[in-house]
Amino acid sequence: MEYYSSNPNADSINKVKSEIAEVKNVMVENIEKVLDRGEKIELLMDKTDRLQGEASRFRGQARKLKNQMWWNKIRNMMLLALIIFLVIYFILALACGPKLKCAG
Repeated sequence: MEYYSSNPNADSINKVKSEIAEVKNVMVENIEKVLDRGEKIELLMDKTDRLQGEASRFRGQARKLKNQMWWNKIRNMMLLALIIFLVIYFILALACGPKLKCAG
């Protein structure tokens, strides 16, 4: 005990030990942060992969819906053309007869 009380070098050894302990604590905290960041990066990569898959599915469904709407539009146009044709035919049939033989 007398050695530590009278020797000034003993105090510097304790000081170095406390600095080493402090550096050790800082390094442990840094390592924990790096590990947490690694886990967050893995989660981000998983979310990115999932989002990419969902985007591909969305693109496919959008293309399918676009084609379906196009065919509906074509079907509606054909139906409208048929109705117009039938209306014109009935008007001409009333005016000229069912065989469309007008005076001429």
